[in-house]
Amino acid sequence: MEEGKLYLLASIMVQDIKDPVRIDSYLSKRFPETGRTQFQKQIANEWILVNNKIVDKGTRVFPDDHILVFTPYKSKLEWLPNPEIKPKIIFEDDEILVVNKEAGMQIHPASGNYSNTLVNGLVAYLEKKKESLFLVHRLDKFTSGLVVFAKTEASRDALANSFSKKLASRKYQALVWGTLEEEGMVNEPIGRLQHNSKRFGVLSKFDGGKKAVTHYKTLQSFPFHTLIECTLETGRTHQIRVHMQHLGNPLVGDFEYGGNEIIRGLKEESYLNAMQTMLELFEGQALVAMRLSFPHPISMEMMEFEIDLPENIKEALALLEGIS
Repeated sequence: MEEGKLYLLASIMVQDIKDPVRIDSYLSKRFPETGRTQFQKQIANEWILVNNKIVDKGTRVFPDDHILVFTPYKSKLEWLPNPEIKPKIIFEDDEILVVNKEAGMQIHPASGNYSNTLVNGLVAYLEKKKESLFLVHRLDKFTSGLVVFAKTEASRDALANSFSKKLASRKYQALVWGTLEEEGMVNEPIGRLQHNSKRFGVLSKFDGGKKAVTHYKTLQSFPFHTLIECTLETGRTHQIRVHMQHLGNPLVGDFEYGGNEIIRGLKEESYLNAMQTMLELFEGQALVAMRLSFPHPISMEMMEFEIDLPENIKEALALLEGIS
């Protein structure tokens, strides 16, 4: 490990576990914006130390251990302020920010986009107030809706603990192709596909699938579409999208999971034209994080937030109501 060529990215005192945990698992839960695979690469590159010792991916961390994470990419990983991005802040105090993220807005800097994300806009906003920003959870680029950020490490840790212990709750609404039962549950493991690492699918645990449970209920039915509400027991990447595709009901507009084509309905020209108009309303999946609740990291008062459906989903529903 050549420290002269590396920059310190994070210094962590382990105080949020009772039993030993594998370091890649611990870090991926502590920093959900970075996948476990990425941390394994950093471990292989000897960029992560525990108690000042180089680790391997089998290393377990214990309470009161000290973790150092290094990176050679200082210029890429700094969160640059971008005052051109104006986040829709719906709540703020000294500890947290709750933001309504627009569909199409990447949530944090990553490969290929280091300055045009929601985080860059929030950094610019907080820079004037000399306050910091910490990620707690995330949404896919084309998923809109509610996200909470922390302003202090202590609040970030408390919120992360609330999410991991299921004290926090998120409810989504999605417009899907086809019809569904009034209520249902999908309990199918999800894992990354070997032939396309950016996509996920229902896989057995022997093929890398991890437990994933989605509860859904029908809010509004149409001849060939359904508006549903989803509640997650687990928080796997692309979980709602993968589970709905597995049922044969991909989300409208979801180009990664088969929802951006006309896959249900009539052959009449009027219907096909209406469906094409509907698809053009979406850059990606018709999915919104509508409700978010969690204990405030300091007061522990339960905070609850809810937003309206975005305009493109409202327009799609109005269009579907006109189809008999």
